[in-house]
Amino acid sequence: MSSSLQSRQVQLPDDGPDLEVVRYAPGSVIFCEGSPGYRAFIVQSGLVEISKVGPRGERVIGYVGGGEVFGELAPLDGEPRMASATAIKETVCIVMPEQNLRQHLSAADPFVRDLLFVLVRGLRQVTSELVAKPR
Repeated sequence: MSSSLQSRQVQLPDDGPDLEVVRYAPGSVIFCEGSPGYRAFIVQSGLVEISKVGPRGERVIGYVGGGEVFGELAPLDGEPRMASATAIKETVCIVMPEQNLRQHLSAADPFVRDLLFVLVRGLRQVTSELVAKPR
């Protein structure tokens, strides 16, 4: 995996609930690998580093910037966080609670919902395998 994630920009629905906006100072840990994940994040501004610990130590697996989403896997599949997220510079995020994500998912076509969960499982597996490989 390259050191930057492919663009994962999201469009928030206009009729959605009021969402919390949180500001993170540079170096702030937003969440840690292995912790429960009850929220996803959308970067309004700033830069977030995503890192994962493997057999050969911690590896940066990507960066997330303005308009991009991160931390979405754990609230979607109920598994622990597969990586850590740290603000690299002053970062402002919109916080999307798990129940909001699940509400949107419940309204999705069942085929699309099932496909999403297959993709989430695959992404977790591939990421773990890549981090385990020597550099």
